[in-house]
Amino acid sequence: MGTRVINIALLGAGEIGQLHAETIARHLHGARLTAVADPVDEHARCAAAQGDAVRVAATAAEVLSDAAVDAVVIASPTRFHAPMIIEAAAAGKHIFCEKPLALTLDDARAAIAATQSNGVKLQVGFQRRFDAGYARAKDAIVRGELGTVELLLSTTRDPEPPAPGYLASCGGMFLDTAIHDFDSVRFLSGSEVVEVFAAASSLVTPERQGPYEVDTSVTVLRLASGALATVTNSLRTGYGYEAGAEVYGPRGKLVIAGDCGGVQHFSGAGVATAFPQTYRDRFAQAYRDELAAFVRCIAEDRAPRVTGDDGLRALEIALAATRSQQEGRTVRL
Repeated sequence: MGTRVINIALLGAGEIGQLHAETIARHLHGARLTAVADPVDEHARCAAAQGDAVRVAATAAEVLSDAAVDAVVIASPTRFHAPMIIEAAAAGKHIFCEKPLALTLDDARAAIAATQSNGVKLQVGFQRRFDAGYARAKDAIVRGELGTVELLLSTTRDPEPPAPGYLASCGGMFLDTAIHDFDSVRFLSGSEVVEVFAAASSLVTPERQGPYEVDTSVTVLRLASGALATVTNSLRTGYGYEAGAEVYGPRGKLVIAGDCGGVQHFSGAGVATAFPQTYRDRFAQAYRDELAAFVRCIAEDRAPRVTGDDGLRALEIALAATRSQQEGRTVRL
């Protein structure tokens, strides 16, 4: 990477923004947290306190006009992702954006087009691709250890549901939670999704009303290769946070453990371990590694490992799952 330091501004200092602020300020070689923008001054100052002499602003525009800023990390609410990408791209800043890219495919395409026309890099926050377990499983699949992938299972289960109204604001459970699993299916299989069927219930918070207030779901995906995948999601567990996957082929299966991400070849032995309590615990290193990769791609002028197209395709699956669940039918992509 040489001696160049990449100056990064954080746009959005909510929960995930605070985590990214700590990562940039304390754990990234070759990067510096230069500014934090958030309309909630307390949040912005809390994130800025992770670094030294970090500028605090109320709006993204205030920091995007700063020529010293090389790149931005967008961790704002979902509805602001696409507009902020477009604004940052116009300002010539490289962009890391949390998932999903947008609430609609048209907005996502417009955001991607803005980055391309302005010649800036765009990386999407699918941190599981940087998790050691997922990476080792992908490498084993590429080496042919399973043979042709025939079946995949992926799951995300949160300890408890978010605050009322949160799911509606971010497009629902499929865009907020299951989208990580949809990206994992694409990443592990190397094949695109062509058909989606989803079913969901409100079992955790049945008192909440609205089309996006579902908290327990199962999604079945058919891939272009002919393989099938099942994604399960829940917003309540009795044991902590779980995120993992299984991949089957004619030569066996790989299991990415939901507790710590270790990959196991099952041969008849079983393992029981304690689960992490939050997604931050489960993917702490992956969050650092994805931003480290973002910094490297800027410093070395190469394409990000998770592209805008990856974000668009995962969003397409998530929107199809939403439509399938709401309309009670299979949706073809």
